[in-house]
Amino acid sequence: MAKQIIKSDKVTPPRAPLSPAVRTGNLIFVSGQPAFYGDRQIAENDFDAQMHQVMANVKALLEEAGSSLDKIVKANVILKRSEDFARMNEIYRTYFKEGEYPARTTIACDMGNPSFLLEIECVAEV
Repeated sequence: MAKQIIKSDKVTPPRAPLSPAVRTGNLIFVSGQPAFYGDRQIAENDFDAQMHQVMANVKALLEEAGSSLDKIVKANVILKRSEDFARMNEIYRTYFKEGEYPARTTIACDMGNPSFLLEIECVAEV
């Protein structure tokens, strides 16, 4: 199978030179998803709302590619504030079956957009 660019009408298209997701073979590579919804709207300073929107964006792209959250094999979570780590874990675990979590790395760093409190990128199987 040739490389396939994955987009979803449910996910705000990026302005940066990147694809929201790329499928090759039985793998889907999802680019770091911010919490945009609608026409580049974002829940300013609301970590919970941004976390749920990021997961909704990841889910929409995976479904568009014929996959799902439970098929994620590796995730990278990028947090703007390290103090959000515990809350991120509380919310993150609700999206997966107990004990069947993807491999994951979490880092805290400055974000390209000051409104972003987090991004999540991942690799999933089809």
